[in-house]
Amino acid sequence: MPAEIPDYHISDNGQLDTQHGKKIQVVEEYPVVEGIASVRILLNSDDLEHIYFVKEPENGFRELKIIDSMVSEIERMIPLLLEGGELDTFQDLDYVISKYISDRHHDFDNDLKKKLMYAVQKKHVGFGKLHVAVLDAEVEDVSCNGPGMPVFVYHKKYGSLKTNIYFKNEAELSSNLVKFAQLCGKEVSVSSPILDGITNAGHRIQGMYGHEISPKGSAFTIRLFREKPFTPIDLMKSGSASAEMIAYFWYMVEYLNSALIVGPPAVGKTSTLNSILMLVPPNTKIFSIEETREINILHPNWVAASTRETSNTSASFRGTDTVIDLFELVKMAMRQRPTYLAVGEVRGKEAYTLFQAMSTGHTTYSTMHAESMSTLLNRLESEPLNVPRILVSYLKTVIIAHFIRKGQGTIRRITEVNEIVGVDSKTGEVIYNRAFSYDSRTDTHVFSGYSLLLKKIAALRNIDEEALMKEFQDRISLIDGLANKENLEYREIAETVSRYYNGRRDESRIIRKSKDGE
Repeated sequence: MPAEIPDYHISDNGQLDTQHGKKIQVVEEYPVVEGIASVRILLNSDDLEHIYFVKEPENGFRELKIIDSMVSEIERMIPLLLEGGELDTFQDLDYVISKYISDRHHDFDNDLKKKLMYAVQKKHVGFGKLHVAVLDAEVEDVSCNGPGMPVFVYHKKYGSLKTNIYFKNEAELSSNLVKFAQLCGKEVSVSSPILDGITNAGHRIQGMYGHEISPKGSAFTIRLFREKPFTPIDLMKSGSASAEMIAYFWYMVEYLNSALIVGPPAVGKTSTLNSILMLVPPNTKIFSIEETREINILHPNWVAASTRETSNTSASFRGTDTVIDLFELVKMAMRQRPTYLAVGEVRGKEAYTLFQAMSTGHTTYSTMHAESMSTLLNRLESEPLNVPRILVSYLKTVIIAHFIRKGQGTIRRITEVNEIVGVDSKTGEVIYNRAFSYDSRTDTHVFSGYSLLLKKIAALRNIDEEALMKEFQDRISLIDGLANKENLEYREIAETVSRYYNGRRDESRIIRKSKDGE
């Protein structure tokens, strides 16, 4: 049972308020910066609202004076280091602070050293007030709608949450937005009020400065990039997919079936793509293309490319700052002969090239905004994608994800896995088989018991379907075993997949021969 904390309330402006007498439960608590900062997930018993509460170091008056004084001293050193290009990461800053303390304050205890390190990192390398939320591996994005309003985070487990973080006024918020722009190597001002940039860490920041285009004042959203890859086991543990579904995706990848992952914005399409790519056989070549860096996999033969926007119009005419879009990168990737081509999201003319790649035997994976099979087909055939229906038949699998309402919040679930059979020659309709569906009453994924992919694999390997289903169950057991391990690292998942493939090398010739003969 969660502990109860009486008289603990967070008002709309983010301040702690103990006057309302409301009961707040601590649902979960975990450290973000070990020994320094943690996060509490609170539940307001009155309105059943979850709250993301950042708990930072509580310093006494003497400690606060010492830390403020030392931060000021270190701040005078930082501009010189920045100019010399010596300070870029937490590790660099750790070195500067450690050396400063050992040279001048070697008598400080470890607790005070940690607090000083945290205070300087938060201000100069981190995101200030957002420091803990940005470091929190459970948070996917952070957003602020204006001054005096609580900052919101999107938590992997609890969805959208109000926090106890807020910017007091327009000046403070705008000042922070300017700093965020600098982290992206860009500028934002009244004359150029839109910020769209990526930090060195891969976080994407989109913001609006002042009141020029935002009536409430400055606002922003930070989409966070995580160095730790999202794995198939993460997909399963989050409830988005079942072990059966992961085993199916494994066969889909192994036997070079192209797929599209579709659904509304922020439903986890790229995370699903990332997890599927972790099932790729070792040493086969993957070429990924994105506008914003999100794909992150542990694979020895992976080439990652991203688009480039011009920042100087006159320079682009001279060819020194040429725009490189998804279309150009997809064409380039074809010349590098990848076994797998992954495109972060298709929404323009690159879709036609991608489907042409499928028709010539390339295995491609991508994401797209669409609610269902019918809306997907409508989008593909309409401007600006313009994919002929005949090319759609080369797409083998469509994975559809949705938000599902559960209690006061929403959860992400893969709701359909559809196998495309072909195009009806008389009606022109796309024929497909639904291999997996989602039962919202029981929150479970249901396998139909019939799969074109598994049937095809049995025929390729010249084994009966019963024998293949036994192997299918073995893979499910392997996935369940990984999911039940404590402290499972993504490297162990990658190594398990690699060992499994290495034990079945004799079949790789059959797979490749079949693909080349299509």
